[in-house]
Amino acid sequence: MKKIVQYAAMITLAVLFAVYPFQPASAQVGLYLGGWGGYTIHPNATEDDWDYYDDVDLDFDETSAWGAKIGYTNPFFKYLALEAEYLYLNPEVENDYVLDGDVKMSNLMFNIIGKYPLGIIQPYFGLGLGFSYADTSWDGIRGIDDGDYTSYAWQIMTGLEIFLTSEIAVDVGYRYFATEMEFDHEDSDDVTFSTGMVTLGLKVFF
Repeated sequence: MKKIVQYAAMITLAVLFAVYPFQPASAQVGLYLGGWGGYTIHPNATEDDWDYYDDVDLDFDETSAWGAKIGYTNPFFKYLALEAEYLYLNPEVENDYVLDGDVKMSNLMFNIIGKYPLGIIQPYFGLGLGFSYADTSWDGIRGIDDGDYTSYAWQIMTGLEIFLTSEIAVDVGYRYFATEMEFDHEDSDDVTFSTGMVTLGLKVFF
């Protein structure tokens, strides 16, 4: 089965390269749209000073992540881009000693991207700030209620844009995302949630 998947991936890439042969890509300017999917790596939510417990580790499961963005590169300053991005996460918590639960996180991020716009492979690095809206449901501790809340969030990103044509690029990236989680409990403090993500996306330039 593994070999079949590998062969299918090789054939798919060969077809893409045949249909969209690599072209020298000049610096892209103006408006672009993008979408991506990814997977979290080692999500972490801990709080050393939670009064109800000496040390809390919520033990989030790794999960898929999805996002969409709109961005703009100024023609007079081609090394920077500004983006508005929506990011969705739905991690589950499985910890027999603390609580079990489900968290749906909708995040609105505003990113600034620095890039090196030369050739068909263009590296980039970015920083994002924004807001995270979480809808939570919990089991396992008496007194913690389901709820929703909004907190600040931030992320750093790096990756490569690989241009298939002068208007279409594959985006291979990694990001680190962090926000605060709140708990409606008299003995609880906010918990910092963070995770790495590997992502694969597509950008279309206009």
